[in-house]
Amino acid sequence: MKKVFLLILVSVSFLACEQVIDLEVKDGVSQLVVDAWLTDEQKEQSIKLTLSQPYFEEADPQPALGAQVIVYNEDSTAHVFTDIDNDGIYTYTPKNNEYLKQDERTALYIKYENEEYYSLSELKRVPKIDSIGYEVFSFPITPPNGGPKDGFLAQFYANDIVGDGDTYMIRSYKNDTLRFAPNDITLAYDAGFSAGSKSDGLLFILPIRQSINQTLFLDKDKLKVELFSIPVEAYYYLFQLKQESSNGGIFATPLSNIPTNIINLNGQSTKKAIGAFFVSKVSTFETVIDKSLAKPKQ
Repeated sequence: MKKVFLLILVSVSFLACEQVIDLEVKDGVSQLVVDAWLTDEQKEQSIKLTLSQPYFEEADPQPALGAQVIVYNEDSTAHVFTDIDNDGIYTYTPKNNEYLKQDERTALYIKYENEEYYSLSELKRVPKIDSIGYEVFSFPITPPNGGPKDGFLAQFYANDIVGDGDTYMIRSYKNDTLRFAPNDITLAYDAGFSAGSKSDGLLFILPIRQSINQTLFLDKDKLKVELFSIPVEAYYYLFQLKQESSNGGIFATPLSNIPTNIINLNGQSTKKAIGAFFVSKVSTFETVIDKSLAKPKQ
């Protein structure tokens, strides 16, 4: 009887955790939202400006139109971003290799509705991706994500650059489709997952190298891997973003705001911005899966 009573008590406790509670949420002041992640690649770069909206609002965010957006090098060279399509996406196409410079800080300036904002980010070094390898692999059961049961498990090979404190982001494409859901964000601190891993200058650890597999690859699939250098503040920004994006269930923790590095030049102004500005060098490697080159199943 004691066991039965305990089972009933536990069941009631879980049901109580699922009780629906209606909350009254007041709409806050609309804020400028900055999505500015630039790379040293010689292709069109974009900065997206929108306005924040109520938490339960399902419509697309309203674009922030009519802003002045400029990116500056340390030598004060200005690169003007323009909203050609009037959709809140401000673009600029680099004209030479002097757009972003390694180990130099880059400044972002935004003027919107008589408020001026700025941010700084530094372009860090990135190692070269040497190669991509893949081996024959079979799951014992059909994967829950609906991917193939049999195929090829891939990994990239690259070494962290000697010197403590390099931080990276890894992402991949399968047949030109980017894999970049919040749970797919892969971060590295030196060649490991976090500071203190004592992995400086080593080959990236196996879980990081294999993080490019959303599902198994098939013969003739196209695979592209990108390795981004990121400032350490970007590492912690993405780390918290990943945590908040996957925060759910009956044991979820209270939501918290993710810190921003977008600052209003007028410290007395009540107008604040959210979002982030970061710059990255990118190392890429692309291949097509060839079953004749795959390693046999281990």
